[in-house]
Amino acid sequence: MDSRRRDRIRSYRREDFSGVPARPRPPRTQGRRTGHGRSPRRGKNLQHPEDGSRRLTTEAERDAAALRERLLALGADHVGIAPASLADDRPPDGAALERWLKKGMHGAMGYMERDPQARADVRAWFPEARSVAVAAFSYRIPDDAPELPGTGRLAAYARPPDYHDTLKEIMRDAARWCSERWPGTAAKPFVDTSPLLERLYARAAGLGWVGKNTMLLSRKAGSYFLLAGMALDRELAPDTPVSDHCGSCRRCLDACPTDAFAEARVLDASRCVAYFTVEHRKKPIPEAFREGHGDWLFGCDACQEACPWNRFAKEARVFEARLPPRLDPEEIVAMTPEEFHLRFKGTPLRRTGWAALVRNALLVMGNSKDPAHRNSLERYARHDDAVLAEQARWSLAQLIR
Repeated sequence: MDSRRRDRIRSYRREDFSGVPARPRPPRTQGRRTGHGRSPRRGKNLQHPEDGSRRLTTEAERDAAALRERLLALGADHVGIAPASLADDRPPDGAALERWLKKGMHGAMGYMERDPQARADVRAWFPEARSVAVAAFSYRIPDDAPELPGTGRLAAYARPPDYHDTLKEIMRDAARWCSERWPGTAAKPFVDTSPLLERLYARAAGLGWVGKNTMLLSRKAGSYFLLAGMALDRELAPDTPVSDHCGSCRRCLDACPTDAFAEARVLDASRCVAYFTVEHRKKPIPEAFREGHGDWLFGCDACQEACPWNRFAKEARVFEARLPPRLDPEEIVAMTPEEFHLRFKGTPLRRTGWAALVRNALLVMGNSKDPAHRNSLERYARHDDAVLAEQARWSLAQLIR
């Protein structure tokens, strides 16, 4: 074997611990081959839908496989099962959350302060819970439209209709299915509006590891997915957590335009573009972070776009684009509050409100430095809303004269 081919084979099989994903191996044929070149006949027991390599012999395994199959049929891309009793055998993530809150890294998100310890244990709000099923739903929607200078970018999750409504409906359907299949079983669905750290259970369920950008990462799906799940008072066979595959990579940390990561896996939300454009609604965006916002109108995907694992991100199955990837800030500032609500009804953008989105659009105008925005900025510089007027004056000062 010549040296070049040997090097290619080594590169093909080696896990790159610098953080850049190695090339995926070709799929293996399921089942062991017999002497006649055929796979042996499978038994009647259910197989793991994403594995299929062994029979499921216990009731807990068969039940877990059945629920997994149902959630996949409803549109989930990946499904994992975790025990409800995580806090019994590992340090609770609630302690880390409390430290984060004490440092003020949650910004003005006061709701995060409500009973943080309960967020790390599903039994705090469902004492009978024995198992937790977590499903991942990809929201990546490819778009080949050219980038238009001067427009404002939307985070990828904001383009479909509000994911809370979509995922709640799916999980309620799954909960009804559980009640019909296992009479007497209670199943409580959740999305990220529940008091639960769903990422904690997703990690325990083997859906991925927590990346340095604090997002759940999967070798199969990157990080462009949303989590939903349900807690059940039924014993289901748990999946195995996966190991960390970030290695020495720090691309996500270096890509953050406002240096919002205090350290790997610690996000200071009070510096984050997504926090300011979505959650920080009634106050000015601090001047120190304005240039770092660039052309982000709502949310930010900078740390995800930098992650090498997102080359494996899957296309959305249950989400369709409602909004384009970019919006014209002139269109935003020309809207009345009533027009805003009609335009963005049923999308994540409506949550932030008219005034906050206009403020964001004024900032995008300033960062574009395009003098074509002068008339709109001068009009808002005289606005009755002090936050909008101040933002417009700052943006006017950034324009190229």
